[in-house]
Formats: sequence, structure tokens, C-alpha cells
Amino acid sequence: MGQSKCKVFTFLKLLNMSKLYIFGIGGTGARVLKSLTMLLASGVECGVDTIVPIIIDRDMSNKDLSRTKLLIEDYITVNKIAETNGENKFFKTKIELLNNELCLVLKDKTQKFVDFIGKDTMTKENQALVEMLFSEETLEMDMTAGFQGNPNIGSVVLNQFDDSDIFKAFAEDFSNSDNKIFIVSSIFGGTGASGFPLLRKVLHTINQKDAQGNELSNWGIVNKAHIGAISVLPYFQVKSATSDSLVDSDTFIDKAKTALSYYKQEDRKLDTLYYIADKRTSSYDHHKGGEAQKNNAHFVELAAALSILDFIDPKKAAENIHRDKEGNIERTTYKEFGISADVPEINFVTLEDETKKLLVNQLSRFLLFRNYMQFVYDKECKYQPYALKYKFSKQFRNNDFIKKMESVQAAFFTWLEELEQQNRKFSPFNLTTNQAVDFVKDEINVVASGVKFSDWADVDNELNRQSSKINLRDLEKLEQEKHFIELFYRATFTLLNFKN
Repeated sequence: MGQSKCKVFTFLKLLNMSKLYIFGIGGTGARVLKSLTMLLASGVECGVDTIVPIIIDRDMSNKDLSRTKLLIEDYITVNKIAETNGENKFFKTKIELLNNELCLVLKDKTQKFVDFIGKDTMTKENQALVEMLFSEETLEMDMTAGFQGNPNIGSVVLNQFDDSDIFKAFAEDFSNSDNKIFIVSSIFGGTGASGFPLLRKVLHTINQKDAQGNELSNWGIVNKAHIGAISVLPYFQVKSATSDSLVDSDTFIDKAKTALSYYKQEDRKLDTLYYIADKRTSSYDHHKGGEAQKNNAHFVELAAALSILDFIDPKKAAENIHRDKEGNIERTTYKEFGISADVPEINFVTLEDETKKLLVNQLSRFLLFRNYMQFVYDKECKYQPYALKYKFSKQFRNNDFIKKMESVQAAFFTWLEELEQQNRKFSPFNLTTNQAVDFVKDEINVVASGVKFSDWADVDNELNRQSSKINLRDLEKLEQEKHFIELFYRATFTLLNFKN
């Protein structure tokens, strides 16, 4: 009888798993999702069971998007074994793709804007009106690389995204009233500035239908869902425009002001709206899009990812959500991310306590894990731990899980390197060392009390100690991969423990 109740309880728990659907619009949306994935890989606390990312971008070939896509795919592979029922938090939050796809692909593939609006089929009077509204340069613009800073074009073209297969899958999947929605977009470009208000309007449309006139599934639940968003204001600029690109960073501030004025009407249509910007802008090479569109990670994107975690934090519910008994939004909460001093380099010391508490242990432990894999594992060391030598042979490292995990770790390290290369750096670690003890900067004491940390020997010793503890419990029956990740989380947890 007791076993039956346990099965029923587990089944009900699975049914009630909460999800956050994140719409990342444009290049900024993809980069913020990348930062969020790095945080989840390192074990940062997440207030929902599952993240469902959906990227909306006309430019399907841009490098920022493809890097995020590969990272998320690798994360999903590792996450499948990260649930150990033990203490592990690395990769613990589930990421799920709708229809096994990350991107919401627009069905209309028309390249030029002039062809999309069908100017040649219009009457002479309407053609004259179009020529008054749009320059010839804009009409002839190739949209395969996005909207190149033109939200007026984006607002026309993106009106079709609600008829995509992924959007229909989103509606079908949205069956739990505890599910939430978050929208990430920039406010100074074309895709994000136009896509955000359009998407919000569709999400709140009553009885939304697809192009065939069929009402989308679960739309009543979608209409009532808690919804947050972040509008990313200018935080970088691009070098001089090229002959085939219309992007001009000299217009970013004016476009942001115009969009902010328009966004006033979003009041009481969102539960929480976050804003972030950076006046200390970095300058990127000017690329129209495609494979060349690859921007270094930026602290603004990391902070934007933290806004997502803030929105779904159960402890912040009373602060972020203000609804009446019928579920209508009474007022919108507005939040900004700020730093205490306008410094060119941000580190753990300069972070406020709340952010420090979220990041220090998790990022430090994951970097120690990565460094051990890079500098010690599979090498003939004096203190080669029993746990690795006999339980996890060199052949073990060649399995798909380990390869994918190390791929994420490599991307994590590159992400940290890129964060250091901005005009406003995020540089909490010494990334050039191959030693176990000195990789955390700024006099932040993360080494746990009683740990000597005589370089890698102490890490090996802790791996052996934790392996014996795992073997004495039910966890000894874990699959090798689950045992491996549980072992490293426990070891890094013991070795590094910053107390705010």
C-alpha cells in the first residue's frame, strides 16, 4: 500500500512541475540565454523545475545564436544524468526544447522587405504611400540577416510568428497554471525593439487563433500567466557602418528613447519589467549578421540573466507579482540592476551581497571542476585519487556524457575570458593559473575552514574521501556518470564554501 502511494505521489509531482518559458528575441536574447545556461550549469539556484527557451530571430545563421544553440544542446545531454537524488546541483535545472527546436522559425522566407509587403502588386497610390513611409534603401534591405536596427520593419514582418510550429507547441505545452513567461529583448535595435511589444500583445490576446482559424491550446492559461520581461538598453556600440548594413550605433540612444516612450503603454500589462544598460560601452566590429555576428559575452547579459532568476524566485513573489482576486495585474513592478560604483572592473568584492550569495560559490566550484578536468584528470599524478583510477578509467572520459560536459566547461571558460575583455570587465577569477588554490581573486575567502589546499593533492584527497562516503550509502548503485558528477559536486562543495 505504501509503495502504491509513493508512486502516485511521484506521478502527481511530475504533473505539477513548473516551467518558465523564455522568449529570447534577437541577438541580445540569444546571448542572455547563453549566460543563463552558464549559471544553471554551475548550479545557481532556479525557482522552477524546467526552463523552456525559445529564440525569435530572423537571422538564423548568426554566430551568437549558433553558439547558444550548441551550448544548450550539450547542457540537455548532461542534464539527463545530473539528477542523482543526491546533493549535486551542477546542471540540475532541466532545459527542454519544444519540438526539439530552439528557434521559432518564421514561415515566410522572403528576403527583401519590398517583396515581403508586395509593393509590385499594389495600386500606384499605395506604392506612392509606401515610398513616402520607407526609403529605397530600407525597401531593398535583405532581411535574412535581421532587421538591422529597423524596428518599423520588424513590427511588420514579425506579425507572423504566432503561426509558427514552435508557437503552437508552446501553447500545447502550457498546461500548468504555475508556469510563467519571460521575454528578453534589446530596445535599441530592430528585432528586439519590435518583437517584444508584438509578442506581449499576442500573449494577452483573448482566444488567439492560428492562420487556419483554429484556437490555440491552453490559451486561457497563457492569458493569465505571470509574465516578466527585461528591456536591454544600449550597452555596446558598433564601428562605422558598412556599405551593405544599415546598423548605426549613433542612433541607438534615440531609438531607445523612442521605444521607452512607446513602452509606457506596457504598464499593468506585465507583472515585472526589468531595465539594464551600460554607459561604459564596448565597441564591436561592424557585421551585417550571419557567421561574422559573434559578440563577446558582457556583464550586462549576465545581469540580465539574473533578472530571470529574480522573477521566478519564490521568495520574491510578493515583491514581483501584484494581482487582484480575478488574476488581473494591479500594478507593474519596475526594477533596474545597479552597481555601487562606476568602476571599470567588477569582481566578487564589488557585487552586492544578494548577487554575491548567488554567484560566488557556484561559479567558483564549477571552475574548480573544470580546472581539475583540464589539468589533473587522466594524468599520472603522485596523488592520483583511487576514485578516478579504479572507478572512472581513461576510457570513461570518452563517453558522450563526459565529452558534452567538457564541451560546456570549455564554453564556460571562454565565456569567463570574454567577460574580461569588455570596457567594463567582470573579472572575479585568475584564469591563467593551473594551480588549485589561487584562482579566486580579490581576497574573497572561498576555501572552506580546515582545508589546507596543498594544490591538487588536497582535491584528490577530498575526491577519495567523498567517494568512500557515497559508497556507504544508497548512492553506490548510481550509474557511473551520475556517480561521477555527484562525486565532484560534493568535493567542490566541501573545498569551497564562501559565507556571505
